[in-house]
Amino acid sequence: MRNAMTLYRVVNPDSLGSYTELLHHQPTEHRVDDAEALPRLREWALALLDRTEERFGMYQIAIMPLDQHHRPDENAFHDLIADDTEVIEDYLCWSGCSELVPAGDR
Repeated sequence: MRNAMTLYRVVNPDSLGSYTELLHHQPTEHRVDDAEALPRLREWALALLDRTEERFGMYQIAIMPLDQHHRPDENAFHDLIADDTEVIEDYLCWSGCSELVPAGDR
């Protein structure tokens, strides 16, 4: 199964009506359950955000299966979660020029 690193913007993160909007994806050889992929995924997403004009907000990153059209397959990703497969996903808070982290993490 082919996979991709994905970057989504979380729209309305503080409401029950929140959803994600796909911004970028890039094919990768990492598997969805490859725990060593998270550092590379974070590095890719932060570099991408730094090169774009994305403003303050919350972003979801994940290693996601690709469908037959080489697009991220969110349904297949959710099926993996439902099957208790360990998947790679995380969230970033972006200030517009750097990642925001809790004060205790510095």
